[in-house]
Formats: sequence, C-alpha cells, structure tokens
Amino acid sequence: MLLGLLCGALVAALGALILGEYPFTGSLPWIAGPLFGLVIGETVVAAGRSRSMVVGGVAGLLSIGGIGWAGWISSGDGLAPISTVVWASAAHAGVAGFLRTADLSVRGGDGS
Repeated sequence: MLLGLLCGALVAALGALILGEYPFTGSLPWIAGPLFGLVIGETVVAAGRSRSMVVGGVAGLLSIGGIGWAGWISSGDGLAPISTVVWASAAHAGVAGFLRTADLSVRGGDGS
C-alpha cells in the first residue's frame, strides 16, 4: 500500500511538471483532470496492490494536488491568478482518482 502511494505521489509530481507547461484553456482542463486522476489511481493500484477507502482518499488528494500544482505552474508560478477551471479540473481528477482506488464493493450481510 505504501509503495503504491509513494509511486502515485511521484507520478502526480511528474504529471504536474509536464501538464503545468500548458495553459488551462479550451478542453484541456476537462479532459486532463479525469485522465490525470485515472493515471494516479492506476499507478497506486498497480504498485500497491491495495484498494480501500483510505487509499482512495489519498489517491484523490494526490490527484487534486497534482492538478493544483500544474495550474500554479501554468499561471506563471503564481504571478497570474489561477484559473477557475483549474479547480474544476482538480475536482474531477480527485473524484476519478478516488473512484479508481477506493474499495466500493457492496457486501451483503449474509456473507454473499
């Protein structure tokens, strides 16, 4: 689990550095956000081989942080205001990262 989260953090940082070189305009925020979250989620699951609500929450936060950092870089390292769509993109990334890694299975009370 810890290895997966560490790998997810590294991928989020690398993704933020790459994505931050592009302006958050047009369709980029709406496509990049969910895809960013899915990549983080896949990395966490593949490396950590674990799914739980805690892992999902951390993966979601890593996704939000990565997009937020990319938006900050894109704004000239904070010289210009960070666009509102960055935060929408970050929210989509967080939801995608959480849903990909959280254990949301429904187990019946009768052992099924």
